[in-house]
Amino acid sequence: MKALLLKVLGLVLAIGAGVYFVLYAHRALAGKHLSTLLNGSTLLALLGLIALYALLIPTTVVAWKWLLRTMQQSAGYTRLLAIMATTQFGKYLPGNVAQHIGRVALARQLDIPLSALLFSMAYEMLLMLVACSHVSAITLLWAPPGSMAHWSIMQYRLPLFVAVTLGAAVALMLAPRIAAWLARYRARKRGDADYTAPQLRLTPAAVLGCYLIYALNFCLVGIGLWLVAHALLDGTAPTPSLVFLTGAFASSWILGFLAPGAPAGLGVREAILSAWLADRLPPAQIVLLVVALRIATTTGDLLNFTWGSALMARLRLREHATN
Repeated sequence: MKALLLKVLGLVLAIGAGVYFVLYAHRALAGKHLSTLLNGSTLLALLGLIALYALLIPTTVVAWKWLLRTMQQSAGYTRLLAIMATTQFGKYLPGNVAQHIGRVALARQLDIPLSALLFSMAYEMLLMLVACSHVSAITLLWAPPGSMAHWSIMQYRLPLFVAVTLGAAVALMLAPRIAAWLARYRARKRGDADYTAPQLRLTPAAVLGCYLIYALNFCLVGIGLWLVAHALLDGTAPTPSLVFLTGAFASSWILGFLAPGAPAGLGVREAILSAWLADRLPPAQIVLLVVALRIATTTGDLLNFTWGSALMARLRLREHATN
C-alpha cells in the first residue's frame, strides 16, 4: 500500500512539475519557437551534448565490472556493456525500475549469482547518489545561483567545502553496509528470507575510482550543457560557467531520480533545472536549453539501446556458433 501511495505521489509530483515547466515555457517562448535549436552552431552543440551523454554508459560499465570483480564475479566488459546499453531505455517506463529488472534478467544469463548482481547494483546506486550530492554541493558552493549568492552562509565556503567533502567520505565508508541492508530489504520483499549479502572487498583505490567515474558522468553532461548554452546565447550574454551548469544538472538529476514513479525524472528535472537557471539565462534560452537536454538524454538512450541491442544479438550469434 505504501509503495503504491509513493508511486501515485511521485506521478502527481511529476505531472505538477511538468505542468509548471510547460506554463513557464509558454510564457518564455511567446512569439518565439524552437527552430533556434536547428541553427548550425546550436545543432552542432546539441550533437556534442548527445555524444557526451551517450558516453555515460561505457564509463558506468567500467565501474560495474569493477564492483563485480571485487565479489569474484568475472564478466566480460563487452557483454556488460551490451546489457546496460540495452536496458537503460527501460527507465522511461512508469515506475522507473524497468531498467533494473531488465539488467538483472540479462546479467543472470552470465551465471552471476542474483545476490551479487543485486548487491553490485545497490552499491552502484549509493555511490552514484553520493557522487551526485557531492558534485551538486561543491559546484553550487563554488558558483551559487543568484538567489543563494547573498546568503550569509556563503561567507563560509571553505569550511562548507571541507564539511561536504568529509560527509561524502563518510558516506563512501558506510556505503557497503547500507548497500547490504538495501539488498537484504529487496530480497525480503521478494520472499527470500535466507538472502546473504556477498562480501565486497573494495580497496580505497577501487572506491575512489568508482566515485570518480560517477562524478565524471555529471561533469560530461555539464560540458555538453555549456556548449549548448554558449551556442544559444551566441555572444548576446555571458554564458554560465561550466561549474555552475554541472551543479545545476546534478541537482536536477538527483531530485528527478528520487521522485518515485517519475519516468526518467520527466517533468521534475525540467522544473528544477529551469529554476536554477532563472537568473543566469534569458527565459527563452532557459527553455531551449532544458528542451535540448531532454532531447539529448532521450536520443542518447535510444542510440545506446539501438547499438546495445545489435551488440547483444551479435554476441549471442557468436556464442551460438561456438556451441
